[in-house]
Amino acid sequence: MKLLLRFFLNQNLSGYLQGLSKELDENTNSIRVELNRLEEAGLLASKLDGRRKLYRVNPSHPLTSDLTSIVRKVSGIDALVNRVVGRLKGLEQVWVCGDLAQGLQSEHIECILVGEALDREYIEQLCIRVEELTEKTVQATVNRKLPKEELGQCLLVWAQETSEK
Repeated sequence: MKLLLRFFLNQNLSGYLQGLSKELDENTNSIRVELNRLEEAGLLASKLDGRRKLYRVNPSHPLTSDLTSIVRKVSGIDALVNRVVGRLKGLEQVWVCGDLAQGLQSEHIECILVGEALDREYIEQLCIRVEELTEKTVQATVNRKLPKEELGQCLLVWAQETSEK
């Protein structure tokens, strides 16, 4: 489950065997076996980088979007987006940061809500509801735009569709 979370929460991430073993605090052989299984199933793709294999999600696999959806439900990201997006006027983007953005299991959901004139009191109420639904703590920060220093560390999970005229 840890590998599925690691790769399918944020499909932009990739990893090497040794790094994944340390990051997930798991035995290297266990990680190798699971990586091989996921690669044989076509869910992960790999390429050689010198003598090491770099693994990443295979976006063309027919189950990739389904697994991403399942992992987002398990992690609580879907509950956050579903509760916040439809109820908050002026919201433009929802970013998840911290461990979840890095594909790691967490009991905390750290998010940045981007938009104009967002109702902070209402956001606090929505966060409490998400905490009840997910049994995770939620920390929401409100900004007009995502700070540049957060860009590489956060995962965009929702954005307001813009209509082109």
